[in-house]
Amino acid sequence: MLGVLLRGRELISTEGYSFVNDLSARAPDAIHVVRSGPPGASPIVFLHALGLDLGIWDAQFAEFAGDRDVVALDLPGHGLSGAPDGAPTFEAIAMQVADTLASLDIASAHVVGISFGGMVAQALAIEQPSMVRSLTLIATSCTFAETVRQMLRGRARATRDGGMAIMAEAHLARWFPEAFRAQHPEVSDRFRKLLHRQDPSFHASLWDLVATLDLKDRLAARFAETAIPLMVIVGEDDASAPFAAGQLMCDQACDAVLHVVPKCGHFPPVEYPERFNAFLREFLRD
Repeated sequence: MLGVLLRGRELISTEGYSFVNDLSARAPDAIHVVRSGPPGASPIVFLHALGLDLGIWDAQFAEFAGDRDVVALDLPGHGLSGAPDGAPTFEAIAMQVADTLASLDIASAHVVGISFGGMVAQALAIEQPSMVRSLTLIATSCTFAETVRQMLRGRARATRDGGMAIMAEAHLARWFPEAFRAQHPEVSDRFRKLLHRQDPSFHASLWDLVATLDLKDRLAARFAETAIPLMVIVGEDDASAPFAAGQLMCDQACDAVLHVVPKCGHFPPVEYPERFNAFLREFLRD
């Protein structure tokens, strides 16, 4: 498994993988990547949720790295990746993902995104459809009602006013059912520590960005032009991305499947990894 920072095109190669020979600087264009699996295998790219990092995909690396080229990124401003200059946009983040994949000599991949990562994955499919062999969207949305947008802008204000300590507890309560948090305190502890590491100003700017999300029509147009297979996965108890949001995304595609995970909150790959992995393996038969 390789963990590297990719910057520009200063690349060297070994054992079929490309990476930069400089891990020192977190420049705005530096993207941290972990890659594992047989070179030449079918690539899967995983994009994480807001405020977290690529480590949330541990169970997916364990499942798929034996026979797939598995790649996970720290999105800009997360983990070991640099934060972008200026206000973030979905299009800019998607293009940074696309540039990173090109730097890894990945022309196209199965793209898997959860929550904010699912929004970035949609933007990638819209902006660079040839790079997306299939799209798996987990606990995410393609648009919001105005009442939800106001709530999301409220989260941005709360982050600026109260900092990450307050927001971390609110996120955990919203993301995971109470029973899961009681049974898996190590997950809450890990996610809490990741959230505490994020810059409050940047975190707030991401909530402002999420409040602008409106990809439905562009997504429908892209699916009409390009037959990208779509799988949507929803947690039954996920108030942030309910069944209706998942169904709306499926309605935009010609080739879509929707799964609901019972007794699950916002993170099916973490809460029910075996079930999630089975859904993904079945979907990615190629």
